[in-house]
Amino acid sequence: MNILFLNHNIKGVGTYIRCFNFAKHLVRFGHSVVILTSAPSYILTPKREMHEGVEVVCMPDVFGRRLRNGGLGIIDTALRCLYIQRRHFDIVENFDHRPAVLYPALMSRYLQKTHLVSEWTDLHGTGGSLENRPECLQKLIRPYEDFTEKTSKKIAKKLIVISRGLRNMALKLGVPESRIVRIPGGADVENILPGSRIEIRKRLGLPVDKKIIAYTAGTHYDIELLIKTVNIIQKKRKDVVLVTTGASLVKKYRRKLFDTERIIELGFLPYDRYTDFLPSADVFIFPYVNSTLNIGRWPNKIGDYMAAGRPVVSNPTGDITELFEKHEIGLLASEDPNDFADKTLTLLDDSQLNARMGLNARKIAEQQYDWKILSGRLEDCFREIMLDDPTR
Repeated sequence: MNILFLNHNIKGVGTYIRCFNFAKHLVRFGHSVVILTSAPSYILTPKREMHEGVEVVCMPDVFGRRLRNGGLGIIDTALRCLYIQRRHFDIVENFDHRPAVLYPALMSRYLQKTHLVSEWTDLHGTGGSLENRPECLQKLIRPYEDFTEKTSKKIAKKLIVISRGLRNMALKLGVPESRIVRIPGGADVENILPGSRIEIRKRLGLPVDKKIIAYTAGTHYDIELLIKTVNIIQKKRKDVVLVTTGASLVKKYRRKLFDTERIIELGFLPYDRYTDFLPSADVFIFPYVNSTLNIGRWPNKIGDYMAAGRPVVSNPTGDITELFEKHEIGLLASEDPNDFADKTLTLLDDSQLNARMGLNARKIAEQQYDWKILSGRLEDCFREIMLDDPTR
């Protein structure tokens, strides 16, 4: 099959990681896959690259990085529409509904009669990520965001949802259950490998005589619970260091920490350094409060944590609840930061429990969340669509 993925994020960020992991395995299965994505930096013309057999095409735009990453570029969108007119694909899959993916998808669906598959990976409108934006921006874009998010889910042959929460929302929108396929985020068990904490820390220049609690995030959705929890831990234990990757803490949150000397912020790391870092942790902490946004999500970082073979402390929200209760990959805490801190300290102090849950995490990553396994489910979805095609 010739497959096109339409991704609204810039290359290497957000949903692009999901796109690429699906794409590289579909290529290994014998298919041809192109990803259209936004450029991470300014370019004047489309840039084509090959990565692990996947053709990745970055589109330029005059807008800044933030708007390009949001799939809002006008030139980006127009160039994708032109690209689709010049290439034939058996399957076109759009990830979410931002203009840079929605309008090329509509063109493909209605003008070229291509089989369209849609992905719903996050709740963006009311109750979702929109609520974290400035109030003036919310009022401006809410009608458009809500309309496109809801209506775009009804036009595809299949709707891939990342969580049970989004599946239930799709059913309420009137999408037939037969057209909904749930595929959660995966685990990169090829590149994220458990290893010696001490050796990894020496290599990365991290403290070898401390306990490390690790936290990774591209966006800080539940930052208040994180800060309060870390404060309690820092007050109780002097040998615990918080190491973060991704978005840095803004000054107002850093100032709230009990001891700012015991936090190491590595920022956004190249993927090979990020995968190398993960097994250096003793425990991952993942605040995940009960909100509409979180119920609709599947946090991709959980796959990374499982692949690293380290236990996690989180909250019983959405699909996370069943994952933890069924497979014992960590401990679930209430939204009381004292309870969250106590659960974290339990895993730091109990080496046998820590090791057992870490082994469980790696095992379930390999057996159920390997991107290869999930890509096989997506391939089955595509094959079903092609078999039902009366023109074949």
